[in-house]
Amino acid sequence: MAQQTTIKTELERIRSRIHKNDINDLSKKLAYWRFKSYKIVFIYGNYDILDRKHIEYLTRVADFGNRLVVGLRSDDAAKRSGITELMHDEYTRATVLASLRFVSRVEIIDDVSPLEFIKFLKPHVLVDSKTDAKQAACYEIIIANGGKVELVD
Repeated sequence: MAQQTTIKTELERIRSRIHKNDINDLSKKLAYWRFKSYKIVFIYGNYDILDRKHIEYLTRVADFGNRLVVGLRSDDAAKRSGITELMHDEYTRATVLASLRFVSRVEIIDDVSPLEFIKFLKPHVLVDSKTDAKQAACYEIIIANGGKVELVD
């Protein structure tokens, strides 16, 4: 009996990078990435409309490591944080992000703050746009785990 090979379409590859509340899959992926000594970078936001400046920004962010995990605020979390004017739903925003070749994974996060996710992810680099790294979300957690906070404007 011949072994059957599954070939993914580009859309299937993109969709395979989008996750919401899938801790089991993330645990497996993190174990593999850490085994391969990949440097994990994390950034969080709404990413509603991507233009050239956003792409350039995300590209610079990706250059801090080997695997870029983008935390995407869910529709519900955006509403709870006071954002009422998103143009696109969370899966549309996630699909656009996941289509960028330098994005390894998009995590749709239901919490207003990514604190719990960051505690689980333990990225090597957290990227923020603040002017002071100590103001960045979860600064102490990142530093305590041997990571660093990079500021990109």
